[in-house]
Amino acid sequence: MSKILILLDGSEEYEKSIDYLLNSKIINFEELILCFILEPMHKVKSISSNMELFSDSTYEKSEILSKVYLEKIINIIKNIDDEIKVSANTIDSIESIKKIQSIDLVSLSLISHNYDKKYKLFLSAKKFKSYINTFHPLLSVPPNFTHDDKKTNDFMINYSNEEVFTKIIDNVLMFKNLNKMTIVSKNKIQETSTLIDKLDTFNIPFEFKEIKDSYLDEMNRLQVNNNVIFYYYSENKFIEKKYIFKDSIQNFIIGPSPVILG
Repeated sequence: MSKILILLDGSEEYEKSIDYLLNSKIINFEELILCFILEPMHKVKSISSNMELFSDSTYEKSEILSKVYLEKIINIIKNIDDEIKVSANTIDSIESIKKIQSIDLVSLSLISHNYDKKYKLFLSAKKFKSYINTFHPLLSVPPNFTHDDKKTNDFMINYSNEEVFTKIIDNVLMFKNLNKMTIVSKNKIQETSTLIDKLDTFNIPFEFKEIKDSYLDEMNRLQVNNNVIFYYYSENKFIEKKYIFKDSIQNFIIGPSPVILG
């Protein structure tokens, strides 16, 4: 069981991550940690000597409003399942979120968004990009995604090499009600006894797939008959020079399925 951090900013777009978490019923957690992202307005108080833009009182009012908002979200969660343990925080910096992650031993962070085109990510997602570059693993829920109870749940994960894979595959323990693991690679995977023994410990049927096109194409194929959640391991940050390629981080973020950036 794990602690899940959910990033909120008061918008319906960010609240969709809560819908996904509660409706999909595939994430193991013992506590939800809500983080309301308050713009650090107290750092910008004026644009000229005679024109006050923000004041400390404005910031304090925003903090009060954030508490009211978080109480509303907690009530929504409790109405669905009163036994869920929920804590709430109002934060104004990435450093504050990182501190919460460290102190509370957060296993996974969640964020949802409304970016359905790549150009939107590049032109108007500065704050969002800073989150996905900083908080790992981070589960990103795309716009208009709906979990289908009639479909099976497929945990798709990319394979780079055995050393890296055997470390990151333990993240599958954060999930439940999985019907299958699909392990994808652009090259043939050496099915060593160490690798097989590791996968057997999860008691989830698994399949190795050597794909000739792209991970994105494979995710699209699987999504037809499955609820896919893709654990994408990459050493690259968000702004990749290879962003034009199909398997760039950007394409997965705006793709059809939730993706975990590890």
